Amino acid sequence: MSSDPQAATVALAEQRAAAARERLTDSLATLQARLSPRVVARDAVENLQESGEKVLRAGVQRARAHPDHMVWGAALVIAWLARRQIAAALGRKRPKQAETAAQLARSIPGDWPQMAERNNR
Repeated sequence: MSSDPQAATVALAEQRAAAARERLTDSLATLQARLSPRVVARDAVENLQESGEKVLRAGVQRARAHPDHMVWGAALVIAWLARRQIAAALGRKRPKQAETAAQLARSIPGDWPQMAERNNR
């Protein structure tokens, strides 16, 4: 090596640049490995499984601690699902009214209800 201080500085700068390039290449390779679609999908599935397990455990603990709340919740869900059948069983039948020509004409798009009302007189 020469005793030129400028050449030593240039050589040191080249070594630093080479080391920085190598670190950047390693960082890019790591990023590509982490961001590959398979890895991202696998991580997402694992996170969903963990979250689902936590929610399930918390729900089971809550159900064991408060069984009366579970009974009321189940009763509400069943009542909501069977609301039409319950309403039909409790409700009375109302007779249907016959539609007049004017009412029928109003329900037909483009027809003039005034004409149907005039024809009924």
